Amino acid sequence: MEPDDDEIYRVRVHPGNIAPSRNWVAVEATKQDCAGDIVFQLASKLSLRRPENYFLTVGFGNTDDDIQEKRLDKSDCPVLIQQRWPDTNQSGTPGKTFQTKYKFYLRNIYDTTCKVSDVNQTGTLALDAFVSHLFPQSNSMKEYNDLCNLPDLSEDMLLKNLVTRFKQGKIYTYVGSILIAINPFKFYPIYNPEYVDRYQNRKLHELDPHIFAIADASFHAMLEEKRNQCVVISGESGSGKTESTNLLIHHLTALSQKGHGTGVEQTLLGAGPVLEAFGNAKTVVNNNSSRFGKFIQVNYRQNGTVHGAIVEQYLLEKSRIISQSPDERNYHVFYYLLNGATDQEREAFWLQKAQDYNYLNQSKCYTVDGCDEKYEFNRLRQSMEMVGFSHETMRRIFSVLSAVLHIGNITFRSRMDHGESVIIKNIATVKVVSDLLRVKQETLVSALTKRTSSARGDQFVVQYKMSEAIATRDALAKGLYSALFEWIVLQVNHALLARNEKGDHQVSIQHPSTT
Repeated sequence: MEPDDDEIYRVRVHPGNIAPSRNWVAVEATKQDCAGDIVFQLASKLSLRRPENYFLTVGFGNTDDDIQEKRLDKSDCPVLIQQRWPDTNQSGTPGKTFQTKYKFYLRNIYDTTCKVSDVNQTGTLALDAFVSHLFPQSNSMKEYNDLCNLPDLSEDMLLKNLVTRFKQGKIYTYVGSILIAINPFKFYPIYNPEYVDRYQNRKLHELDPHIFAIADASFHAMLEEKRNQCVVISGESGSGKTESTNLLIHHLTALSQKGHGTGVEQTLLGAGPVLEAFGNAKTVVNNNSSRFGKFIQVNYRQNGTVHGAIVEQYLLEKSRIISQSPDERNYHVFYYLLNGATDQEREAFWLQKAQDYNYLNQSKCYTVDGCDEKYEFNRLRQSMEMVGFSHETMRRIFSVLSAVLHIGNITFRSRMDHGESVIIKNIATVKVVSDLLRVKQETLVSALTKRTSSARGDQFVVQYKMSEAIATRDALAKGLYSALFEWIVLQVNHALLARNEKGDHQVSIQHPSTT
């Protein structure tokens, strides 16, 4: 229940012919009290028998002769309707009167002199339309930075409030301690050092809603209450989860560096672009969609400095490695490598154009608007150096990436002398893959064309059919890339763990994968 749900309001009802001597009767009610409850209160005050024979209406009119009325359903809440009335004192403060032409009326079901529309004939939505027509809202709707403070907590009012704030450039809105973020798909200058300083040591609702406020609240709650904190980031694809995760980490590391950083902060910041390059891809709705889930745990000492961090990844989308839907791409790192590699690297890794690879040309989508792949590749190199990857390690990683692409270009043909079994059609491509992976060519050929089985203690070789060979080739590519990604995450964790011991407290960030 919201904090103001128990607040008492005065509801003034005009009894009309039911009690001609009374111009109006005031009853006390909360937002939760329905019309049926108020009718029972009125029946008690007016000494009416059989309250079930009475009902409330809401109406408008300058005189008693031109009143338009609509019958309220027993479940309607008069206080919420009354709060839409302009020029109305709705508090329960004694001595204050209503200044409005909008009124509630008490009617008898057997009274035929009043022209009342029955809401039950058209449903409760008709009441909303009727009330909205009689009680026009201001064009400049008051906006609330916390949805819990809305006078009418309905879906329509909630969405209108979010739209109003968004049009004013306010992309963040609270729901209590929850932060709603609406992706504007453009840059907003609200993440610079000035905003970092502005939201430090502030209570959650002291300033306008901001993701820095969530990070600051978590950080100081951890230090003051000596309790671990967790931030869950959830939303549909394209809602800004990846960017929100990065902003949280940036602010948390900035807070740590205020207490004399340990250097782990820079390693943590460098890990982000590395994981994005290998785990993010362009989809139909999002140019930088995370295709894996991650859980980031930042460990702190008692003085608030970062002691280390742990990154856990799960549910990498392996199917994207071998095929993509129209207008989607494979993982970013492939395109970064093909566009950013030097001439020497292109020769050493046998790199071609993206259009020449079966694992990249199926969707006919090779670029992302506004993305400089060469610049991103250089940025990836710098981030990998920050995390601790040596030049030789990076060279081996790029070699594996090239091998994955060339595996997709391996084709097969049927053997004329062995029925449905197949052999490799382009053996030169296998030679390239074997050189990149540093494995024997014969071993690779054997793994792609046949398998060894056993029965009753005897082993025998089974030649693959065409469908089996293609499935094995694709499984090899998926397994190779998945193993590489897991190994990269492992190396990131080795760099982030300052020692083999946990810090005093943690702030954890969970970023689910997008399906």
